[in-house]
Amino acid sequence: MRKVVITGTPPADWVAEADAITAELRAAPDEPSRKLVLDEHDGFWRDERIRDWLLEQFSNKCWYTEAEDSISPIHVDHFRPKGRVTNLDKSRESGYWWLSFNWKNYVIAGHLINSKKGDLFPILKGETRATPNCPEAQLKLEGAVLIDPLTDQTRLISYDRDDDGCIAVLAGGIDEIEKFKAEKTIEILGLNRLDKLNQKRGKKWDECLAEIEDYNGARAHGAQALVWLMKERAIVNLKKKVKYEAEFSSIAEACIRKKAPEPVIAAVFER
Repeated sequence: MRKVVITGTPPADWVAEADAITAELRAAPDEPSRKLVLDEHDGFWRDERIRDWLLEQFSNKCWYTEAEDSISPIHVDHFRPKGRVTNLDKSRESGYWWLSFNWKNYVIAGHLINSKKGDLFPILKGETRATPNCPEAQLKLEGAVLIDPLTDQTRLISYDRDDDGCIAVLAGGIDEIEKFKAEKTIEILGLNRLDKLNQKRGKKWDECLAEIEDYNGARAHGAQALVWLMKERAIVNLKKKVKYEAEFSSIAEACIRKKAPEPVIAAVFER
């Protein structure tokens, strides 16, 4: 996965309206009253002002898969479910209703990924789920199992080629808790269940592999100037594939780091 980097701030008018709705929600005396507020403002998170701003943050890609909408329509998802929460053992708890209109709890997600996730949001064994009175900063300490695409934990999931396409796999060198989080994130989101997605990722992997092979095979062309030209062209093309805005840039990065010679890795990811 690739970390989504938020730049700038959402439209101020949308945020002001969202804050007012949240204040109304928090002031509601009981759950039925909160439901009335939620029903009245249902879909406010799909308002074009916030949706378009969120889409811009990751070049119109799903934050979980890096796929554009050719895989499935794009939704604004609540990372922490607003209505109810389902644990891994299928038990249920109250959702994060107070985050319903908090843009920091929103994720751009493809419909098929979002529908698979549903209201699943387990936390690690022994950890305590956040409550409405917890400071927002405490959410980071909650011990969520699902990997947040806004965090560096996205590094826990890599990719590899198989016979049918390219699948999400565990990154190397991670500890047992990190393995658990990565495994469950792949399972909860169904990152490997969509054939079309796997095939599109596989195409990206193969494109990168072809560039790597061009780099490796360049010396067979004899003339030194031509050799250098082919090597440089391969590196330029690989750099384009790992750009933040490129579709499946994390697949390109995984392929390069796993299949390319060290000089190519150094050149592509030079700082």
